Amino acid sequence: MAWYVFALVDQVPSGAAGKGLTGALSLRKVAGAFLVVERRADVPPLAFSTLKKHQDVVSRLAKHVPAILPVRFGTLLEPAGLEEAVDERDEEIAEAFDLVRGRVQFTWRAGGGRRLEAGGRKREPRFEQPKSGAEYLRRAARAASPAPPATFRPLRVKVAPLAVRQRYQPWTATLPEAVYHLVAKSDVRRYNAAAAALRKASPLLAVTGPFPPYAFAPEIL
Repeated sequence: MAWYVFALVDQVPSGAAGKGLTGALSLRKVAGAFLVVERRADVPPLAFSTLKKHQDVVSRLAKHVPAILPVRFGTLLEPAGLEEAVDERDEEIAEAFDLVRGRVQFTWRAGGGRRLEAGGRKREPRFEQPKSGAEYLRRAARAASPAPPATFRPLRVKVAPLAVRQRYQPWTATLPEAVYHLVAKSDVRRYNAAAAALRKASPLLAVTGPFPPYAFAPEIL
């Protein structure tokens, strides 16, 4: 029977591991980390209730370890595949743990959805051929790490200074546009106060969290 994977953690969680989706959780030691897994024969159904159970398990684990790297929903691997998936990636895992250790995620979204032209047509960006190799490299760097649009500009002064790391998620077919902030647990109260003040000044912006650092975990599995 295969293993369903919830997360990587940097140490054995304090207290009992508890229950997963339907069965007991187990720990598998790999490459400087522990995989939190559950025995399962198949991938669970993509339903809201199952997604919530998965998220609840990760949130519960996050309270009992210094660092957690959540794994995407539906990750099911054979026993041999667990070791193979993280083989020779101990440095990457260690760096990811260092980034998220003692930190949580806040998520910002803006009201209004996608920007449309008059008549409801999607606005397509115009492509212009780069005029030099340097311009091409600048474009490639911006594409790899895009900057948030003007909608999220108020975040820069009010809450971004309290964030250890920021990540912007452009709109995609499966994910809404968002700005993610990684915040030290010791700064959560200050961050919440600053976020509340910002929301009063900019009511189109909405924030949720704190969460485990989903947006800052590398896709190791």
